[in-house]
Amino acid sequence: MYFAICPTKVTADAVDKSNPSFANLAVAHCCKAWQKAFRESFEAHGLEPRAELRGGEAYRAAMPALSTRDGCRDFIACVAQGMLLGAISEKDGGKLLYAAQVALAAANVDRNSPNASEPSDSAPRRSRKSQDKRGANR
Repeated sequence: MYFAICPTKVTADAVDKSNPSFANLAVAHCCKAWQKAFRESFEAHGLEPRAELRGGEAYRAAMPALSTRDGCRDFIACVAQGMLLGAISEKDGGKLLYAAQVALAAANVDRNSPNASEPSDSAPRRSRKSQDKRGANR
């Protein structure tokens, strides 16, 4: 039975300690959304494939935003758990993990970048020679 795949009878305050992945509150939240949507769809229509689709949609909608480093880490954990549960396909999971990688790299750049008002050492610099050539060509 599909309800056993994602045991989310836990709340954000009392995470099931028997499954280490549910120690992450974001993963527990996504699984709870999956289970609720699956149950509602299955009870309403009696169609398992439709319930799986609705559960997957709810799982992905419940995933954290990629706007912070912690959000990126939680997002990655949710994608991994979602792939294990079948809520996220391997193809979509790969794309989502790549998006998280890009967001995490951007967060690291923002964190390590100097103040925007100060010139950066990595900013491209033109040599005097190339500036002279451009001025002569005008």
